[in-house]
Amino acid sequence: MQKQICSALLLTAGFILTSVTACKKDNDNAATDPAVESATQALRSQQLITSSFGIALRGAAEADGLVNNGADDRCGSITILPADPAVFPKVITVDFGAGCTDNDGKFKAGKVTLTIDKIWEAGTEISLEYDNYQEDGAQLSGKFTFQNQSTQTAGVFTILAENIQAADGNGYTLAYDAQQTFTQTAGHPTWWDWSDDVYGITGTINSVLTNGETVDWTIQTPLVKANNCYWISAGTGLLDINGLAVGVDYGDGTCDNKATVTVNGQTYQITL
Repeated sequence: MQKQICSALLLTAGFILTSVTACKKDNDNAATDPAVESATQALRSQQLITSSFGIALRGAAEADGLVNNGADDRCGSITILPADPAVFPKVITVDFGAGCTDNDGKFKAGKVTLTIDKIWEAGTEISLEYDNYQEDGAQLSGKFTFQNQSTQTAGVFTILAENIQAADGNGYTLAYDAQQTFTQTAGHPTWWDWSDDVYGITGTINSVLTNGETVDWTIQTPLVKANNCYWISAGTGLLDINGLAVGVDYGDGTCDNKATVTVNGQTYQITL
């Protein structure tokens, strides 16, 4: 059971942190409606939640001996204290140092610190905090808590994001709190093969953008995140941007960085 849970944790997100250069993305036609730009900025929070899970998963797998530091192609180093495999909780530091380009193409610097209990046991937790962490020039701060609520047939993890802050060198900021659940929908029987794991994501996010706009994000049909894809590939939700309803559709399951948003009956494609 321990191996199954930690393997399920290993690469749920499939990547560590998505770019936050953040809070501002290149949209295909956002200039036609300012609400599209606001929606695109707000959806960064969903990417950050999904991807931050990847760091927690990597740390949990390292603690359980499923990943050798340096055996994969991720940059940075990992330290685990205490080293005794039988002693918990453990403090795990993922250190990117002065900076390196990770396997997702993002330049990362600083540290991420995790505190991991016996995560294979129901009700136990992982906490993740940024320590002077930057990605592609964007500074991140705040704390994530991941709680194991898994069953014998599926990995289930709730995620609480508390006072997450992102700021880039161009003056764009994003602040949010969230509560979401990742439920495994495929791959549990083959716990040793992370590449066939798929998760459905449900829940909400409350954000504040650079211009002070408040955005509430509610997932309507579960978002689909496969370990063998860097991006959310399907699922729908609704953004409430200061009272304006904006529909979001992540697509038909194709692995790409596109989504569509619908504002006042008009649909626009955005690049995540």
